[in-house]
Amino acid sequence: MLKRLGSFAPKGVVLGAAMLAGAAYAAGTAKPAAAPTVNDSMTKVMSVNAQTIWDISSKAFNHRGDGLDARKLTAKDWEQLRDAARLINERATLLAKADTLVVAGPGEHLLGEEAAHGGIKKTWDAASPKQVQELIEADRKGFNKHAVTLARGMADLERASKTRDVKVLYRVSAGLDEMCDGCHQPFWGTDDPPPPPKGLRTIVGR
Repeated sequence: MLKRLGSFAPKGVVLGAAMLAGAAYAAGTAKPAAAPTVNDSMTKVMSVNAQTIWDISSKAFNHRGDGLDARKLTAKDWEQLRDAARLINERATLLAKADTLVVAGPGEHLLGEEAAHGGIKKTWDAASPKQVQELIEADRKGFNKHAVTLARGMADLERASKTRDVKVLYRVSAGLDEMCDGCHQPFWGTDDPPPPPKGLRTIVGR
């Protein structure tokens, strides 16, 4: 992972539309809105808000670098942490509960998809939307498990932001990269380099 709805209509119109939509759904004439695409979730919600969590955590490290100092964080920092955690939690929960998932809609671009090859994608290969879609559909339970794990971690952080608990912030922010990569590796790919070929000798000093 990268270290990565409003309206201007009059209130009466918005309220009326909402009531009509709710009535239609209750009557069975409308379906609930589809979940946002996985790619949209990764690029616009997960990545940007994870970066916020990492950035704020980094500024709070003590002089030894082995813990966080609450005195280095402002009230605004804690508000941003709360909001970032809430947004990730909500989106992860939405993806886990969605009946169907679409990796990318028409016109959506996956980073690096131009380098993807056909056939079965290996861990360190670039991925096409089709390959990611097939991987998720082949193990939807596994995908959901990762999404729920992420949501729970963010719920912990959201609660901790209200009490300004730096111990929880440290635990969650330190484990966030692992939570993200745990899902990326089987379904999306990883930005970690592949292991060196077997038998390759490392020459020190050259």
